[in-house]
Amino acid sequence: MSFGILLLAFNLFLATEWGATAVSHFCFKGSPYAHKVRISLNAALGDQAYVWDECEQFYFQATVAYGMRKSMNKPFNVSDVHICAETKRISFYFVVTNSSDLSKPLPKTAVEEAIRMVRPRFNNAFSLDDRTLEFLGIEPTLAPHSEPSVMVWLIVFGVIMGLIVVGLIAITIIGHRDKIKKTRASKERDEENEDKSLSGIENGISCNTLDGTEGHKNEALYPDDKLTQL
Repeated sequence: MSFGILLLAFNLFLATEWGATAVSHFCFKGSPYAHKVRISLNAALGDQAYVWDECEQFYFQATVAYGMRKSMNKPFNVSDVHICAETKRISFYFVVTNSSDLSKPLPKTAVEEAIRMVRPRFNNAFSLDDRTLEFLGIEPTLAPHSEPSVMVWLIVFGVIMGLIVVGLIAITIIGHRDKIKKTRASKERDEENEDKSLSGIENGISCNTLDGTEGHKNEALYPDDKLTQL
């Protein structure tokens, strides 16, 4: 019984060592299967920045495993996400392997698709954003953009219609003012012409007519010199 337990423990130890050795062959800086992650806690949280420790690292691995399950619809565990080449400035590389065979890392394209699918979950989990939680070489988030409550085109249409209405009102007011001015000017001209006409008439007789008419002698009012002589 004791021998069987020792044999099982020895086999588990060998499997673990073999798995670690196998992972080290493809989890390293510059590996075609590894993705680099860079985290800036101080830049994001300032004085409230938390410490990046093994618990946070486990949380990261669990989030990656969740993304792989979500994307590929296959079982993935924390043990399938391997981290290597860690630095004190919180940067590291990670590789995802197949649960059934640690010697077969998943291609980067499959991991990238999973990361993009659940990228908002990463940001929310660690209280970071795309600038302070960077997956180098992976485009930020595929989350659908939230549409504004009022469509942009509707706002533009409303602005244009408002300008048109204001323009029509302005044209109407200007046209009405011009019409009033023309009416006043016409009335003033008529009154001026009427005053000029009245100024040339006295007692119903045109002064111009009298001034321009030469006098004629009435022969009946003068004595007839010839008759007087007779």
